[in-house]
Amino acid sequence: MRVRLLPSMAGRESQLQCLTSFLINDRVSIDGGSLGFALDPEHLSAVRNIIVTHTHSDHTASLPIFIAEAFVSLDGPVTIYGSTEVVSALREYVFNDKIWPNFENIPLMNGSGPTIKFEVIEARKKIKIDGLAVTPIPVNHVVPTMGLLVEDVHASVAFTSDTYVTDELWKAASKIRNLKAVFVDVSFPDELYKLAADSKHLTPRLLESELVKLKREISVFAVHIKPTNRNEVIRQLGLLNNPMISIAELGREYEW
Repeated sequence: MRVRLLPSMAGRESQLQCLTSFLINDRVSIDGGSLGFALDPEHLSAVRNIIVTHTHSDHTASLPIFIAEAFVSLDGPVTIYGSTEVVSALREYVFNDKIWPNFENIPLMNGSGPTIKFEVIEARKKIKIDGLAVTPIPVNHVVPTMGLLVEDVHASVAFTSDTYVTDELWKAASKIRNLKAVFVDVSFPDELYKLAADSKHLTPRLLESELVKLKREISVFAVHIKPTNRNEVIRQLGLLNNPMISIAELGREYEW
């Protein structure tokens, strides 16, 4: 399995992350925050499946741009997976012919069908997507949000998406035999604990408490670090002296 955290800024190299998109095996995207501008044009059409974990803009911002840019090279629809809340919101507020064209009603250039289709995913129900087994697990955020357990024949990787203190995802991840890594939201430094609690994100100290629930030693990659707090979050993560924890590098491909 190959996983890449896509860059958040087009046109220049930066490790600052203000948007979220992961690309798995070059074909499946988790979230569409930066998907629309993070890939070269020739690679856009390889992505046919996008899983949207929740409705917040940093996870959906460039999704419509991706659809428009990929359109000319598509020979089949892009499937967007999400909870009922996610699908309803994207239809009502994004692909509504006001904010963006409704690509459910725009046929592909080869006439084979609509450009996008939506698939509703259910919590705890495993689905198969392009050679991957994906299990959505509810996490603790201010809107309905799914963490994801992603498995193939080689490895399993967990993605918390945006979350505060949570239990079910860690419990489910602990049961996976070949779990290799988890990408976890660590948005704020410890001194912004109140903001983290109100907006439902983790801090380094909270991450330390959460990892006790994992009950195994794997690679833990901190993501979703707010750019204005990045240096302090990284410093505090270092003070934990936990060899499992590192900072995910934007643009780097991790392979297991």
